Amino acid sequence: MPDNSRVKNILLTGHPGVGKTTMLKGIIERFAHLAITGFYTEEIREKGIRLGFKAVAMNGSSAVFAHRNFQTGPAHRVGKYGVKPEVLETLVLSHLSPQRKAAHLLIVDEIAKMELLSMPIREGLLQALDSDCPLLGTISLKGTGFIKQVKRRDDVELFKITTENRNVLGEQVCRRLQQILGETGPADRRQQIPDEWA
Repeated sequence: MPDNSRVKNILLTGHPGVGKTTMLKGIIERFAHLAITGFYTEEIREKGIRLGFKAVAMNGSSAVFAHRNFQTGPAHRVGKYGVKPEVLETLVLSHLSPQRKAAHLLIVDEIAKMELLSMPIREGLLQALDSDCPLLGTISLKGTGFIKQVKRRDDVELFKITTENRNVLGEQVCRRLQQILGETGPADRRQQIPDEWA
């Protein structure tokens, strides 16, 4: 169990497709009055078929970093997708330095195989987790090594999303994040919880 007095990082986990990124984006909207840095990921689909993934930074810039059509070596393939870590690095590394941006909240979506192919991103994630800025992110349900190491940190609180709890968990996460931000964020947090979490 995390030590609540030390927790400053919240991570959402759950099976693929359960709605981690959807919940993350809803929480971002809830705290839109804060200075937020970081990134989230979006699927690239065509005629209902998932072709790849792009990262979207909080300033609106984006880049495709994984795609079925990317020709990469075996070391840079995850399932059906070729991954270009250098593309992700170019887009997101500067956003993993919240101190430089005077951010109140850092978003990371997600800590998983594709993103962790990059050693600079691994190092940037650790620095972000260690920083004074609270971090809200998503992380793979399964995974060893780095993923397990992050989950076991005593400054991380993990929330598992399921199909049964996802309509109420968002509110719980918002309230927990509000507690964490009480020391570092602005006082005005009177926006309403999104209707779909009510």
